[in-house]
Amino acid sequence: MKITAQFVDEMRSSLLDLHKALLDAQRIRYERDHGRISTSNEFLGLVLEHPSFAWLRTLSALIARFDEWIEEQAEQFPSADDLPGMIDALRSLVEADGKHEVFSKPYWDIVNDTPAALIEHVKLWRLLESARGSPPA
Repeated sequence: MKITAQFVDEMRSSLLDLHKALLDAQRIRYERDHGRISTSNEFLGLVLEHPSFAWLRTLSALIARFDEWIEEQAEQFPSADDLPGMIDALRSLVEADGKHEVFSKPYWDIVNDTPAALIEHVKLWRLLESARGSPPA
């Protein structure tokens, strides 16, 4: 598969869907231990600062980096200067034998226990695998 604008759009959408599924699952886990989160602002504060959500910030940062890359490439697309590195970083983050010190264990706990997260993981993994060895467009 060639890395095209459509691929980039699908990758971004898949990343956001996975991130949402992980956030939802982590919220449920947090509320089980600490009680109900009453407002969206309280939830945002927890996501940004509470240790229970720290592992997710790794993926959030990669999504932000991907969005910045998309913005930089808007006028030049289909240039793909940094895309292979981001795809490799994402692949190593979500691969089954992931060894990321902070991210891997909670990620796989949720993916294995939450069907919505598993579905989004599989969708993203298929996209990542379709890009393996693909030249930029």
